Amino acid sequence: MDKDKLTFIEESGLMFEQMGMTRMIGRVFGYLMVCDENAVSFDQIREALGASKGSISGTTRQLIQIGLIEPVSLPRDRKTYFRITKIELGNLLKTRFQLFAKFADTLAKGRELKKKDDDVAQWLLEASTFYHWIGGEIEGIIEKWHRNKEQIINDHINKSSDE
Repeated sequence: MDKDKLTFIEESGLMFEQMGMTRMIGRVFGYLMVCDENAVSFDQIREALGASKGSISGTTRQLIQIGLIEPVSLPRDRKTYFRITKIELGNLLKTRFQLFAKFADTLAKGRELKKKDDDVAQWLLEASTFYHWIGGEIEGIIEKWHRNKEQIINDHINKSSDE
């Protein structure tokens, strides 16, 4: 694997780590992004990243659970292969915002149980209200994306080629 791809894989690992996941999740996903094969085996991932079987096993399970990758099998081959899931754009975001709604409910309940109405209680109210509000806005954003995605993609391509 060339140096640019290896650098990208490590950068992907750091980015996922900043999002609260493990660096290995980002590394595996980064590898699958730059791999030229449609699907790669467990052993190919392990060897490319120089990681243990346990690390790759746990990481692929997490990526499947998140919905970013999927296991596939090939005819007459007993190995499990993995590829990036081409999830409907917006569904991943909706899933994340459902978690934000639960977080908002937890913040609101914490505020209700707090005996003192202080600046922390006010922050809890503001934060829970914000997460509920943004969750309600996401549907409209996803609908707007679907209506305008071709134009948005073309604008992005044109902007990138101008730079």
